[in-house]
Amino acid sequence: MNRADRRRQQKRKDHAGRRAPPPQVRALLESAVALHRAGRFDQAQALYAQALSLDPDNADALHLFGLLAYQTGRLDEAVELITLATRQDPAHATYAFNLGIVRQKQGKLEAAADAYRRATQLQAGYPEAHCNLGNVRLEQGRPTEAVAAYDRALALKPDYAEAHNNRGAALKELGRLDEAVAAYRRALALKPDHVEAHANLGTALIELGRPDEAVASFERALALKPDYVKAHYNLAFAYIAQGRPDPAVASLRRSADLKHNHGRPVPPQPLTRARLKHEAEQIRYLQERGILPAEHGPYAATLARLFQRVKDAAPGHRLTVGPEDWHAIAPSFNRILHYAECPALADGAVNPALDAAGIEARYHATGPGATSIDGLLTDEALRSLRRFCLESTIWKRDYENGYVGAFFGDGFACPLLLQIAEELRLKFPGIFKGHPLLQAWAFKCDSEMKALNLHADAAAVNVNFWITPDEANLDPEHGGLIVWDKEAPRAWNFTDYNSSANEPKVRAFLRDSGAKAITVPYRQNRAIVFNSDLFHESDVIRFKDEYESRRINVTLLYGRRGA
Repeated sequence: MNRADRRRQQKRKDHAGRRAPPPQVRALLESAVALHRAGRFDQAQALYAQALSLDPDNADALHLFGLLAYQTGRLDEAVELITLATRQDPAHATYAFNLGIVRQKQGKLEAAADAYRRATQLQAGYPEAHCNLGNVRLEQGRPTEAVAAYDRALALKPDYAEAHNNRGAALKELGRLDEAVAAYRRALALKPDHVEAHANLGTALIELGRPDEAVASFERALALKPDYVKAHYNLAFAYIAQGRPDPAVASLRRSADLKHNHGRPVPPQPLTRARLKHEAEQIRYLQERGILPAEHGPYAATLARLFQRVKDAAPGHRLTVGPEDWHAIAPSFNRILHYAECPALADGAVNPALDAAGIEARYHATGPGATSIDGLLTDEALRSLRRFCLESTIWKRDYENGYVGAFFGDGFACPLLLQIAEELRLKFPGIFKGHPLLQAWAFKCDSEMKALNLHADAAAVNVNFWITPDEANLDPEHGGLIVWDKEAPRAWNFTDYNSSANEPKVRAFLRDSGAKAITVPYRQNRAIVFNSDLFHESDVIRFKDEYESRRINVTLLYGRRGA
């Protein structure tokens, strides 16, 4: 008897050895499943627990209880229960598949891949497991392997719309845009109401320089799902490609509203000292100027009281907020309460006196591409953008290093910002080479922290500029950016070059390759324009500890890495 025969025989023994559950347990499970499907999770949980008290080794009960734990956000418990189910019935492919789903949700991607592979070994014709394995590989930044997994799924199930759509996403990552469009269209032929495929098709069409078709794709997605954040966000880039900044800003603001101004209860979350401090300072700043009405007084008072509890802690320290305090701040904390006006300027936003030819020459003289630009914006543009950053309550992301962030799709969008981005692209064609704007964000730093860790960005060109007055900087020789003159290796994926967990690997690469640091001190209205593949990090920061003195940097990313 060969090894395969022995394995098949063992599987038959395993199945044969599983005794039928007692009638009482079977009845409990049937009732629990009905309640589970009806969304009555508490009652279903009670019956699963009762069934397991009578039959602790019941694999179905363990598996179903694990799925319920997954659906209610208890991921560690779900892993434990489904793992126990697989031990009771190692030959059950569905148990392995669902374990992969939970592991993927946890971010344990290699463990998820192992589970999906196990499912395909147990059940040869399991296209969903191959497809999910492809999703993991795509998430890991391994699109070639993802395409292979999707191909295996489609060989088993040619009309699998989800696999066609996901295959399109992997092909797009590989730069095979025409093939990606074909994959999305195949998904839509099979499933015309596939919302994600419509949106994904729109994104690929933008990159192919077909913005009118892209707008139509996004509109079809939004007709099917009006509150689809991703479609609103990417529709903005189609409008930008059409040269229509006003609807682009409207789409970005709609994306932000759906994320933050949805009116639904926000579950309690630990809050960093840095975020509490910034929120308390900004609300007070707006109230002192009469920008926010008096109704926000209790919110401001609660923020100030919470900050007093952690004012001596490190900026990244997280405070667990009790139910009463959370109830007091939740209606406002994650909402965008105010946008400052920040219109486009008739006379232009980028300084017309800049020597474009000289700046382009300096950029290319460094080899990999980098230069600084002083006096980037006109005085009016600088004042207006600074006011927008001081007054707009868009700073919803917090970071362990003690800074807060605002992103394009989270509210950091105004006509002036799009004007600046487009004028830069047109003024320096030798640097931007027609690359489209892909992303924009801004960070506000605490008074004495290093902001960004060492990393590179997934783009072609990076523009980073500062808008806080120089008087706020207590160390004029520092406070800016350090750019290293070595590109991230082309074989590295996003996690390799952008994750803080990989910083030791990056520093070892820079050391071993003889990289040299270019230190650019902080100055208001100074920009650093550089190849996004270059590793960079914030210099030491020491600014006055005042709201208006917070260091604010703005980042614009253009084009895709390797384009």
